[in-house]
Amino acid sequence: MSDGNKLGFLADLPVEVIIELGRTRLTIRQLAELDRDDVVDLSRGSDSPLDVVVGGKVLARGEVVMVGDKMALRITELVDEQARNTP
Repeated sequence: MSDGNKLGFLADLPVEVIIELGRTRLTIRQLAELDRDDVVDLSRGSDSPLDVVVGGKVLARGEVVMVGDKMALRITELVDEQARNTP
């Protein structure tokens, strides 16, 4: 049995996938003062790709697309293992 077949049971385990638009740092006070229609500046521009994060590591990047009336993510780049492990 090859190594791939030994680990095949892992293929059906669910994992949390995070699509990250950006990040920012706020104090507790700033967070508590947020109100409807407030704008929070993020760490990247509106034309930057979104990160696909699994287990705290960026696995891919992509762009927002519309599929019917729903938003989706088109994968535009797979991040190689070396880049994932570089802080």
